[in-house]
Amino acid sequence: MIERLPRSSLLAMSLASIVSVSTAQVTHREHNLGWANGAVTNTALDGRLSQAAMQYRSYAPVPRIAFYDIAFPKDCAEFTSMSGHAVLVVTAVVQDSTELPPARIYLGSGPAGTDLLRIASVQSRVASADVRATFGQFRVDALYLLPSRPNVGARDVLMDFAAHRQGFRLAQLSGQVPKPLAACPEADTRSQHPSDSVLWALVRREYPDLSRALESAH
Repeated sequence: MIERLPRSSLLAMSLASIVSVSTAQVTHREHNLGWANGAVTNTALDGRLSQAAMQYRSYAPVPRIAFYDIAFPKDCAEFTSMSGHAVLVVTAVVQDSTELPPARIYLGSGPAGTDLLRIASVQSRVASADVRATFGQFRVDALYLLPSRPNVGARDVLMDFAAHRQGFRLAQLSGQVPKPLAACPEADTRSQHPSDSVLWALVRREYPDLSRALESAH
């Protein structure tokens, strides 16, 4: 994954990982969408799924797809209020409903990995006929806290589905943070979490549509 810096809203968006069936073997594919500017609407999320469905329809049925967005705090004051965390939104679509919601999303590898705290998740059925035909009809959108220390180094974000697939690499993060956060003082992300008011203010700003469903599920 290669990331590019966004504007002051500090939102990163990338299509993460596709597992597809191809001539008797399963292939894990990853594609970079880079950094982007502005809030992410439901229309944008659905558009990414539709675009991927068109690209990979010749492989259908694809067992599962997942992609992620990372929304960083806008400045050091918000970084401190967020106790050193960004937020990670994961969207996954699967053929088999028993795979959702994910059992675990974590940094590192194997049982020793550091689990990310799930704040809320919403399960739904896919409306698009093209997406259903390629990836399946079962969808989840989930919100996690992501520790985000400046210059922490490269990290993998892995996901264990509830069935069939563990250690699915969702992201390979470079460890780079947006320039406004590079000089922020470090926070103790292990013992401190942001207040609900600070967290949901960031989520509502960066995910104005999805935030309503996630906050209701919280």
